Amino acid sequence: RSVQGKLKLKVSASSILHTSLRSMASYQTGTFDCCAEPGGMGLCLRAHFCPCTVWGDINARAGAPGGFAAGCCGLLCCEAFTGPGGIFYKAFMVMEAAKKTGVDESWGHAICCSCCFCGVCYGMQVWRELELKGIKAPGQQEMD
Repeated sequence: RSVQGKLKLKVSASSILHTSLRSMASYQTGTFDCCAEPGGMGLCLRAHFCPCTVWGDINARAGAPGGFAAGCCGLLCCEAFTGPGGIFYKAFMVMEAAKKTGVDESWGHAICCSCCFCGVCYGMQVWRELELKGIKAPGQQEMD
């Protein structure tokens, strides 16, 4: 009877983990699909050599405060002067993008993916999702 109880506990814990991972898998491309379209190799190179521009695009497309400049320069400042502040700034941009794209995202997942080795790939995944959903940065308004 004791072994049966442990087996049930193990199966239910595994089911919970599988269900939570499946609910977060609502992106159309995977985190490590680095050269996937849209974006392809160009996005991959850009994200690795000048990631602030990818995050600037994400910030602008998500309609977050400050547009491209705040996403790009704000991220550089946060990472340069606060270190961990950049992680939370990236997570904020991801959560704003998730609202626009309808992706089921959590703060915990956004923070973890922003701070570990996969942060660049995660940024590309979010950028591709915005692109696939056709979400562009707001255009410049003309004065009357």
